[in-house]
Amino acid sequence: MAKIENTTVYPLVTPNASDFVIGTDTSDDNRTVSFSISDITASGGLQDLQSVLTTGGTATENINLTGNITVNGTVYPTTITAQGSTGTAGQLLSSTASGIEWVDTSVIASNTLQEVTTAGNTTTDDIVMNGGDITSTGNITMNGASQTLALSNSTGMTLAVNSDITTSGNIILSGANSVLNLGATAEINDSTGSTGAIGSILTVDAAGTGVEWSTGIPTQSMPTLQEVLAEGNTANGIAINFIGGAAATFAATYAINSAAKNTWSGNNAFSAVGITSSTAAIDLSGSLWDGAATGTSGQVLTSTVTGVSWADLSTIGVSSVNTSTPVVASTPATPITISPNTGGVLIRQNIYAGGSNIGCVPDLGTASTFLRGDGTWVTPTGAVSSVSVLASGTSGGLTDAIKITPTTGAVQVQSNAFDGSDKVGHVPDSSAAVQNTTFLRADGTWQVPAGGGAAAAPEWVNKYVINNSKFNTVSGSYYVNAGVSEANQGSPTAMYNTLNSASAPSVVAVTNARFPNNLIQLNPGTGGCTTGYPDHTLCQVAYQFYASKSSTVTWELWRVPIAGGTAAAAVAASEAIVYSAGALTTGTFTIGASNVLSANQGFVLTYRDNSGMVNEQIGMTLFFKYKATV
Repeated sequence: MAKIENTTVYPLVTPNASDFVIGTDTSDDNRTVSFSISDITASGGLQDLQSVLTTGGTATENINLTGNITVNGTVYPTTITAQGSTGTAGQLLSSTASGIEWVDTSVIASNTLQEVTTAGNTTTDDIVMNGGDITSTGNITMNGASQTLALSNSTGMTLAVNSDITTSGNIILSGANSVLNLGATAEINDSTGSTGAIGSILTVDAAGTGVEWSTGIPTQSMPTLQEVLAEGNTANGIAINFIGGAAATFAATYAINSAAKNTWSGNNAFSAVGITSSTAAIDLSGSLWDGAATGTSGQVLTSTVTGVSWADLSTIGVSSVNTSTPVVASTPATPITISPNTGGVLIRQNIYAGGSNIGCVPDLGTASTFLRGDGTWVTPTGAVSSVSVLASGTSGGLTDAIKITPTTGAVQVQSNAFDGSDKVGHVPDSSAAVQNTTFLRADGTWQVPAGGGAAAAPEWVNKYVINNSKFNTVSGSYYVNAGVSEANQGSPTAMYNTLNSASAPSVVAVTNARFPNNLIQLNPGTGGCTTGYPDHTLCQVAYQFYASKSSTVTWELWRVPIAGGTAAAAVAASEAIVYSAGALTTGTFTIGASNVLSANQGFVLTYRDNSGMVNEQIGMTLFFKYKATV
């Protein structure tokens, strides 16, 4: 017969309970028989799992079950696959109600603290809280040796009303910024249970075993003045009041330095007797106020009985004046010595002792002796017996200014007046001449100059014309003539509307480019002409002014050097002209102190308007009257 593995002869089919299989009947000499599958199943012919595992518990095949597995022992899996995945590190196996799956711990519901502590409320591990609260109505007991309740990262501990901290140990604040804060109504009990009275301080008690509230500061806690000043010797905005009869004592090396206004109303004694600025009782290098003033130069400080006052020497009373016997001055001195200046004044004459020792004439002189330079009276050895002065005469020649005759005996000296030409001599008497208007002529007589004298010095008038048909200015600023592109009296649309500055020419100078057009008057000096009138005095400035707009304008004449620049400008004349539109206004300038033009000095004219102009018309003529300065 064919082999059973021959599936052509014996095709594979799905067995039914009524199908037959061939087997061996061991109870009947191993006779070949047929069995139905249903009989095999009913008679227990199939193996159970236990018989299989008894035969061998190891398999390399997969086991697929649709039922349950009950394990009373231990399962040692290498991996567990759930939902097709063996999970990732840290995941937990969780039920899905209809199966299982690997999930992250974050999706697993946590046990409550109550559930944890119910399961067991004792641990030897540290409890670390990185946030959140723990609320308990029970006790928290820590009985491990040397354990710590640590709060960090700004974590606080709050105790409600009637919740106290009781300890037999210490409360230690060890952090660099640790603070024990007490609220507005918080109190501290001392060792007696007292919270202290208002103003009390907390001190160690007398036994040194505790603290107590006290109204007095213990002597041990009172610092000395040295200790206080060693900690800080600067008082800012704090006054010090010394009350009572005690004194503040300063050693020789200590000083009071004050930059404030000090008041001394008591009796102050200055007893030092040194004669230098560092040893004198008072070193007064500043001024002295007597209650009304600091005095004037040359005044002296006098007593008013209840105070002091600056007074002139001429008002100081002298109680008596005494004279003493003249003495020979041994050193250069004044002819008279007065000492003291007040009270009993003693006046002593010092006798001339020759050389630089000035003094009064010594006694013992006679009609025939004279005082010699050594301070002695001697008889002259010359032939002159007397000298007399004659009435003035008239010079007779070049060597006749002084006439002495004779040269011996009774000498006579005569001074001769100038008599014209070569007759030298002194200036003749002018009492008969008209004062301030006459001059000494070369013929020796007093004469009035042909021009009329000093009062009739040369005079002259200069003229200056300004015309502008397009006048544009801003209120308050200084305006000058046009720059280098215009002639001195050039374009009628540019004259005196060129802005110089908001400041006066004495502060901001007219530029060099504009200066030549603005020096309108000048004293060029004597030059090659020989004249006695080098300076020109501006006597008056008359004006005619017209404008198409009513306003008030100020014209100023500045004295400046011809060299350029106006930094040293000074006002020689000025006038604020108040005028009406279309009207002709006339008047004169006010002459200032700087009205004399010396050689190479001239005038610059500036214009200011108090309201400004836009395309207005102005016209002005200035007439300068000068005279020669005699």
